[in-house]
Amino acid sequence: MSDSSPPPFVVFRKPAAGPEPYERTLELVGAIHRFLETAPARFHLKDRLDRIATALVVVVARARSDLESVRWRQYRAALRLATDCAAVIDIFARQRGAPDDDIAAARAIAAKLCAELKPLALW
Repeated sequence: MSDSSPPPFVVFRKPAAGPEPYERTLELVGAIHRFLETAPARFHLKDRLDRIATALVVVVARARSDLESVRWRQYRAALRLATDCAAVIDIFARQRGAPDDDIAAARAIAAKLCAELKPLALW
C-alpha cells in the first residue's frame, strides 16, 4: 500500500451519474415557472414556490463552490428546500384548474432532485 492511498476502510461518496444537482435545480425552476403561468390565481402559493425554488438554486450553487469538508451543510439545506418545493407543488396539484402535465413534470423533477441530494447531505 502506497503512502498516498487512503486506508482500506475509507469510502468516498461519488455523485450519482447524470446531471449535477445544480442543473436539476435549474430544470425544476423552469418546470415550476411553466405551470405557475397557467395555475389558478393563488398569489401566496405562487410567491412562496417561486421564492423556495430560487433559494434552492442559490444554495446548490453555493454548495458547489464551498469547501468539501462543509459542503454537506449546504446540500442538507438544499434538501430541505427541495422537500418544501415538492410539498407546495403537491398543494397545487390538488387545486382545480391546475395544469396537470406541467405539475406532473415538476413533481418528477423534484423527486429526482431530492433523491440526488439525500446522499450528498450526509456527513
